[in-house]
Amino acid sequence: MSLATSALDLKETHARAPAVPHRLETIAAGLCLAQFSEPLFAAIAQSQGLTETPGWTRIFFVPVYAFLGWAIWRDRASAVRAAGAAPLLVGLLLLAGVSTLWSIDSGATLRRSVWLALNMAFGLYLAWRYRWPQLVEVLGLGFIALIAGSFATALLAPHVGTMTFEHPGAWSGLWTHKNTLGGIMALGVAICAACSIVAPARRSFWIGAAIAAFVLVLLSTSKTALIASALGLMVMVACALMRRGPIATIVVVSSALGAVIVGGGIVFLAPELVVTMIGRDLTLTGRTDIWDAAQRFVEARPWLGYGYSAFWLPENGPAYWVREAVRWQVASAHSGWLELALGLGRVGVVLFALQLFATLRRGAGAIFNADAGLWAPAFLAAFALYTLSESHALQANNLFWTIYVAVAVRLALDARERKQ
Repeated sequence: MSLATSALDLKETHARAPAVPHRLETIAAGLCLAQFSEPLFAAIAQSQGLTETPGWTRIFFVPVYAFLGWAIWRDRASAVRAAGAAPLLVGLLLLAGVSTLWSIDSGATLRRSVWLALNMAFGLYLAWRYRWPQLVEVLGLGFIALIAGSFATALLAPHVGTMTFEHPGAWSGLWTHKNTLGGIMALGVAICAACSIVAPARRSFWIGAAIAAFVLVLLSTSKTALIASALGLMVMVACALMRRGPIATIVVVSSALGAVIVGGGIVFLAPELVVTMIGRDLTLTGRTDIWDAAQRFVEARPWLGYGYSAFWLPENGPAYWVREAVRWQVASAHSGWLELALGLGRVGVVLFALQLFATLRRGAGAIFNADAGLWAPAFLAAFALYTLSESHALQANNLFWTIYVAVAVRLALDARERKQ
């Protein structure tokens, strides 16, 4: 063997060597992401007759935190830059931690603030470590684990993976309620579809994954999730059409405005018809009752709230009167905005509103970005809508919030790079 050939072989070996560790890191990142959906955590709590997940389940996050610690230490300069690109997110995190000082359950606030910090740190890691094509595929890998786990749980342990009360027979997968499965898989449909676009070499695989996620949406029987799946794909198609030129953009925007006007008119003139179609009632399955009952407590502590993630915890605290009013053991405000107002007051609401507006503006500007433009705007639009009826914003160990942080920071880093 010649010296030149040996040198060439050695060079190729060195070129290939980083590929395996990088691939392993990508798989590990996807699995860690899936853990933030807390699969089977609610089932464990339910099996023990608890309303809150028992503390010992935190042990399942130890590998996630170990992986995160290693990544932050290795890329510490990038981690600092990523945090600096999202000052409003950092401000929200600091406010959550400081709220321990006035929290009605300071121990819980401190504990959950730490979880929130670790959760958001993982979102930052995804943003600084991966560009858009790789980021979308990492998210897709996380959903592959959740899709496979949900099918396995429902088929092999139907007493865990399907609902036996309230909605008997509806699939709940790795969680305890069909709407949780439906909501997560609706997001999975869009992410796997996006992966099929950014990774053409694996297109068939990702299309199959998107179909599997959609099948789980159907098996969950969640009409809201079904609508969310359709809307997510429609936004992605609209973004793709807008790239074809100014005329296509005008047509898409005009059609979207027309649809919003018609939809708004139907909601205003025939709300009963709309809520019946999606399997709800005019109280949005009791949500408006919660909002009405909780509003007076927002007014009692308007500026700083009751402490991060503390309002619903003390059994004899203010949440007692909300539960008495709605006559069920409600554990969240079912509104991201109201949850923020209860936990961090108007200060927290304003900080989040400013951050969300900045991120939505960057997301709209990314429509023509070949990598981010199809999926990022669709996710951000869905997340903004979800904040109206679900408590995902600034929630510790929450899959939607983790992905939001990753998208928001990646967009902020892109904006900073363009300026430089």
